[in-house]
Amino acid sequence: MSTERLFTPRFAALWFFQFATFFAAFQLFPVIPFRILALGGTKAEAGSFLFVYTLASATAAPIMGAIADHFGRKRMLVVVSLLFIVFSLLYAVVQWLPLVLIVGVVHGSLWSGILSSAGAIMTDYIPPSRRTEGLAYWGLAPTAAIALAPMAGLFVYKIGWLALCLDLAAISTFTSIWAMRLPHEQGRRAERPSLHLRNLWDWQVVRVSLSFTVISFGYGGITSYVAILANERHIQPESLFFTVFAIAVVITRVFTSRLGDRFGPRVLLYPALVLMPIGLALLARAFTRPQMITAAVFFGIGMGASFPAFMTLLVGATDEQNRGRTFGSAIWAFDTGIGIGSLAIGAIGQHRGLGTAFTIAAALSCLSIPIFLLTTRRFMRGIGVAENVSDAGT
Repeated sequence: MSTERLFTPRFAALWFFQFATFFAAFQLFPVIPFRILALGGTKAEAGSFLFVYTLASATAAPIMGAIADHFGRKRMLVVVSLLFIVFSLLYAVVQWLPLVLIVGVVHGSLWSGILSSAGAIMTDYIPPSRRTEGLAYWGLAPTAAIALAPMAGLFVYKIGWLALCLDLAAISTFTSIWAMRLPHEQGRRAERPSLHLRNLWDWQVVRVSLSFTVISFGYGGITSYVAILANERHIQPESLFFTVFAIAVVITRVFTSRLGDRFGPRVLLYPALVLMPIGLALLARAFTRPQMITAAVFFGIGMGASFPAFMTLLVGATDEQNRGRTFGSAIWAFDTGIGIGSLAIGAIGQHRGLGTAFTIAAALSCLSIPIFLLTTRRFMRGIGVAENVSDAGT
């Protein structure tokens, strides 16, 4: 097993930056529907903010990643964090609903710049021989923030909408200063890739990431409708799936990520891609608390193991100078699946029931491994290198 140090000061600094950024965002997401309703919007319009935000983030992610690769990833973190202060204050004063959604589109587009840049920087901080383990712990930052932020946001909102917006602006001010203090990037300016239209998308990464799009289709439905499903089937508490899912993700990443570095990321990836369809199928048939818990455990273990293993393969098979674009392209595929899944499962659930909708999602997610095998043929050389690096640390 590798003795290279993983938990360095710069790893911790970027981890807490990511945590704070997600903590701010997930204070906003559960509360802004109430703001839209207060402005006279309908329930459908209240749900439209997260859709346009996610769609904008997904669409812009590869572009923002390529821009970060060219101009500097740390610079992207600083600039976007400063702009988030402006957005936080705009949410406080804008009262025309279409303009709120426009602000959300721009905000979401820049949000993807944070995700792709921070992920790319972190891969520079993580020793290659401990990459799967490092990415697993890195993924716990948003998990922890998402677990805590909604409750905090709803609490602050009781004081008032302005109080919440000032809270978000204060956090963004903190993250801006924090980003400025991050270590400078190691690459020289001359080594950064040129910014051309043909360089904005990594189509090989996009094709491989489609294996996760069919998984995130079901995940999008879970985030939007699993609480409604629990309510319809009289399963309490309605947040049960989310709680068990989060615990399963954390435990899986803490205790299994080293296997990916020791034996290769495929050892984690393939079983994970099998477990998630099973979890979705169990969810479709969950009518009791134990059944709901079992579904959440299967899906949580699969999600917890698959993401760090998958990103280890992608990062090892692509040029390190283009890692912002790599993360951006992967984010595009994942978030697109979430957005489409949220809409499609809602539509199917309206006419056929949510059980049928999640059964269809389970069937679709079974395509993940075939898509991965078909699309990685051109990637084989790079992926082999990635796995050899992991083996070298054992």
